[in-house]
Amino acid sequence: MDLIEAKSLVHNRHPWESARATFFNRLILGAVERNKPVRILDVGCGDAWFSAQLFTQLPTGSELIGWDIALDDSLLRLHSSELPEGMTLTNREPLGSFDFILSMDVLEHVRDDLAMVVDLKERFLRSGGFFVINVPAWLSLFSTQDLALKHYRRYRPREGETLVNAAGLTLLKSGGLFHGLLGIRVIQRMLFWNHIEPLADPESYRHTGEPVGLGAWNASAPVTAFVTGMLRAEGLLTRAAAAAHLKLPGLSWWALCEKP
Repeated sequence: MDLIEAKSLVHNRHPWESARATFFNRLILGAVERNKPVRILDVGCGDAWFSAQLFTQLPTGSELIGWDIALDDSLLRLHSSELPEGMTLTNREPLGSFDFILSMDVLEHVRDDLAMVVDLKERFLRSGGFFVINVPAWLSLFSTQDLALKHYRRYRPREGETLVNAAGLTLLKSGGLFHGLLGIRVIQRMLFWNHIEPLADPESYRHTGEPVGLGAWNASAPVTAFVTGMLRAEGLLTRAAAAAHLKLPGLSWWALCEKP
């Protein structure tokens, strides 16, 4: 979860976040060699909940570093308190090279996204390593929530593919995620049209201070479980579509890439 959304420890996870973790855990684990430890860097890890879900399923001896410059010392202590051995959080530049770099809903926060991907690839990803990207999709759906979360942009699938290619990565798999939520968002936009343009400086946006995004979820446990189950089931459709090279649109766009 983004640190803008998580001001404290979160116990009732948004169904979107849980379903996203299930989908990407399967995607990443599918690229991990059986019983071979891996070293993973999760860039912009936020409160590291996603990282922790992944780490528990990695081969014994693996290492995962969550790196987020927004983690001040107090947040580091808060979110590091119950991490398993082999997983660490830091707000400082990590050392060494990695088998995987994860950029989960991070690039939309960065002014020069291409420069960031290239820098991460060149300095931290080993040859033959994997780069996993997830970003919000479709600029036409840019909303006040994007402004509150300090987003520069949302991505058309073609723009995502262009970014990956320009960074010198080989695109292995890609597609949309959360197809049903995309339909809901489109209907909302049609019924309550309020065109929002990205700001040149997202930091200049001032919102009410109310919870936003994932942090605003407060549904009951049964409702959360039901919606989570539906979204996880939809993730199986996403995997099948990717295997069949079908480009189904979704509320997010994702890519699994390799460094030549």
